[in-house]
Amino acid sequence: MGEPRVAVIVRYGLNPDAWRERHAAGEVVDATPYGYDLADGDVSLEWSRDHAEAAPARWMRHGVRRALGFDFVHVWRNRDVIRRADAVWTHTEREHLAVALLSSIRRRRYAALSVAQTVWMWDEWHRYSRARRAVYRRLLHRHAVEVVHSRVNRDISDEAVPGRRVLRVPFGTHLAPVSTPPGPRTGAPRVLVVGNDRHRDWALLSEVASLVPEAAFTIVTLSPAVQSIDWPSNVTITSMTQADIINRAYAESSIVAVPLLANAHVSGCTVTIEGMSAGLPVVATDTGGNDEYLAGSTSTLVPVGDAAAFAAALRTALDSPAETPDPSVAARRGLSQRDYVARFVAITRALLADAPIDPSVETFAPMHLHAVREGEAR
Repeated sequence: MGEPRVAVIVRYGLNPDAWRERHAAGEVVDATPYGYDLADGDVSLEWSRDHAEAAPARWMRHGVRRALGFDFVHVWRNRDVIRRADAVWTHTEREHLAVALLSSIRRRRYAALSVAQTVWMWDEWHRYSRARRAVYRRLLHRHAVEVVHSRVNRDISDEAVPGRRVLRVPFGTHLAPVSTPPGPRTGAPRVLVVGNDRHRDWALLSEVASLVPEAAFTIVTLSPAVQSIDWPSNVTITSMTQADIINRAYAESSIVAVPLLANAHVSGCTVTIEGMSAGLPVVATDTGGNDEYLAGSTSTLVPVGDAAAFAAALRTALDSPAETPDPSVAARRGLSQRDYVARFVAITRALLADAPIDPSVETFAPMHLHAVREGEAR
């Protein structure tokens, strides 16, 4: 098989040219959004583009997005990218539902198979109207395969819309450098909290910070929800570039905390992977499938909503850690960005060849692109 042509459809605002400028300026770690460029050489990538829009066009696009629940106008503007492709990769349901609608309207012209990645939809499924669920069911059947990152999401998806192929594929991200501060840490131990996800439990974190006054909490977020919280004095709220978080924030911290509301999509997995790879202890809420990602590490999982248990776990990790965290766990369990992209390549090439999908794409173990090609040769 030659290089399949893959259309990478990401949300409006993630223009790859503008992203590359940010990467060159040192603001972001990845050369492209989510590191899909790592597939270059195994597939031929063409990215969705942002189309310039005046205010009326922007209002129209947003109005359609609110009505449908996904950004059909953005995908429609990128229809030629999809038409040229053998396969489509979408990063969230906001794109893959639009791709499915496009292919439903013009089946012959937009025949590329789609590897549809879902993030938040199954958390919201029970809130949708009966009519919206019926429409989404029809669209979901248009995809060759749905990819989710949590067994919780997979089980909800299988039950809600049976008769499709749904894969729980471990997410992977950039691995942080091992935390090696230039000298002994002085002052209060530092607890790092990173994230903008809607399922971060900021109210619980405020209570936890009050229960652990001897620690300094640094919250790196752009979430507006933090502004409504009455934070104790040992909490600092800031923002950082992705590069600063990866290269500086972890090195300056003693522990990583991931407080979460109940969710189905393994919220916080990016931060837990980065924290593990930095060689830091991680304390996270036990929800969404986080236990699979943290298995084999010295991290601690605590029940949803239990501030006292969260505070106790932080104190234990800070005061008397049972053992030094192993920074190689994330890489050994296949949680790097290269593993993640290799899984997409393996799925795509198997689908295009009408061959069985290698079960290893669902395994928490390294996934190498050369193994994908060797499997095809056999």
